[in-house]
Amino acid sequence: MLSKSLLFFCACILCAGAARATAPPEVTTIAGSGAPGIADGPAHKATFLFPSGIAIARDGSIYISDRAAQRIRLLTRSGEVRTVAGSGAIVPPGIFVTPGYRDGAALQAQFNGPEGLAIGPDGALYIADSNNGCIRKLLLGQVTTVVGKCGQNPQPYRWNPAFVVDGPIETASLIHPSALAFDAAGDLYIADNGGGLRRWANGVLTTDHFAEEHSLPQGEAISAIGVAVAGGADPVIVVSTYTDVFAYYPLTGRDTIMYPDKLSDGNPFGHPNQLAAIDAQQFLFTDLITANIRYLRLQKLPFNGSVFTRVIAGGRYERGSDNAGFANGTPMDSRFYDPMGIAVVGNSAVVADGGNRRIRQIVLPASRVSEAGFDPANHVDTKHYEVALIGASWSFWDTLGDDSICAHIEATLNRSHRFRKPVRCHTIRIDAGKVGNFEDYIKKIFPYERMDLVIMDAEAYASALPAAKEARAAFGPTFRAHMQQPLAVLKPLRTRLALLWIYNAQDTSDSEWIVQGFPFFRAPPGTYFHEDFTELAGLLRGTPILHYDMYDDIMKYELSIGATPLYLPTSQHPNSRGNAFFGDHIAQGLLAAGLGNH
Repeated sequence: MLSKSLLFFCACILCAGAARATAPPEVTTIAGSGAPGIADGPAHKATFLFPSGIAIARDGSIYISDRAAQRIRLLTRSGEVRTVAGSGAIVPPGIFVTPGYRDGAALQAQFNGPEGLAIGPDGALYIADSNNGCIRKLLLGQVTTVVGKCGQNPQPYRWNPAFVVDGPIETASLIHPSALAFDAAGDLYIADNGGGLRRWANGVLTTDHFAEEHSLPQGEAISAIGVAVAGGADPVIVVSTYTDVFAYYPLTGRDTIMYPDKLSDGNPFGHPNQLAAIDAQQFLFTDLITANIRYLRLQKLPFNGSVFTRVIAGGRYERGSDNAGFANGTPMDSRFYDPMGIAVVGNSAVVADGGNRRIRQIVLPASRVSEAGFDPANHVDTKHYEVALIGASWSFWDTLGDDSICAHIEATLNRSHRFRKPVRCHTIRIDAGKVGNFEDYIKKIFPYERMDLVIMDAEAYASALPAAKEARAAFGPTFRAHMQQPLAVLKPLRTRLALLWIYNAQDTSDSEWIVQGFPFFRAPPGTYFHEDFTELAGLLRGTPILHYDMYDDIMKYELSIGATPLYLPTSQHPNSRGNAFFGDHIAQGLLAAGLGNH
């Protein structure tokens, strides 16, 4: 997090999902007219009652569970919707089909509120038949029951220990399975609402317990709503509940919980619903309360100790009653109503927009962040002037799409026409205060990559200045010697090093000289860090290190008439205006310090 003294602590490394499409993200409808019904046919004329689950078949077609219609639908690659399982007629008032339970021929089978879907290693479609309390399978035109006591749980929505039974198929039971995901080994993870995270492997059902479950009533399992699995042989399982999101690592038993008020974007989620994995660090989930689609990036220890989340579509209002609706277009102008299932295919997400009775598609924004090396999909190359920005939460905050600080650095440097090759900027997250890890971090990454410029923040170095004047004099040689370490690592790579002096000016704009409400405080900026950085700049004379002090630029802006805030009102992170301001001024400052002509 940005502290009061926050300096932009910058260096670089790339994107966890980085070479995703660079075209402007957009939200479109790919199936469903919006009218209630169960009509098959051309995608935009087809009708749904309440689409709830999404799974992408191996050929790219899309399976959809229509919960109120008691059906499984298929959106083919040719743009046709057809029913592949389930039966029954719509009954008055015309918004649902009478539920039931029947195995057998797919188009005569019956379901009771099918929700989560997953493609199994056998190529079959696995179905969370939620209100029936069991898992069904669709294969070769036949529906069979995999596990659970279908239709025998009288309280499917409540925690009932009598129906949380592990063991083989003969005795195992579920309460309300709502989402499914397979791991690389072929084990099926089940989000069982009231039963917790269940696992079906080798014909046996088990329950995985989290350390964080200590906050629940004794013996009660978490109300698991959604589940996604990623990571191959060392998987991470992400589980959503009514209020929180868990990340669980089954090989070690480690788990962490992400509370909505502890996340990074100042817009806490309301009701996390279904999840989809982009990779082992990046996930998407639908939010029923805020009626939007959110992006989630997990910790990457030891360098990144915090979780990042951000709305990527559906608007940023905090209340669903204000936010819910229907609109296509740009991500923030689009609107959803009870978004349910979600799946990732290529550079897009497919969403079952339940309340709108449509299937929607979102083009995902590119990510500019990596904490552990460059994603193979967006490797550095010799065709670009590669810039790495190593920063804490201020630089890392909005690293999706073209609204990040790094994106604005890239744009300003390219506009300067002082580089023979197109400039490309990548962000690397490193939590504030990890001074001892900077050189280790560079050593671990840069020997395997080429990089033209590494930008780092000088805040931690300034905070190391002794308070006593006589001790400060002796600090100079120590500081210069310390700076030789990253220079020694970068020199063989012909990489330039830049240090930034950047401040959180506490947003003095718009008369924000008063307390805004816990825990964020806006106040007149102090000058002591500026003085410390000025002293450090003197110690850098004679070293091949570019340096730039942003103090005057920020003060000039903040104290100007009509200045509007550079920071979010509910957190100490830059808003989109701040991202543009900081990115442009960082680039201009480094150009003034001699960067360019390469």
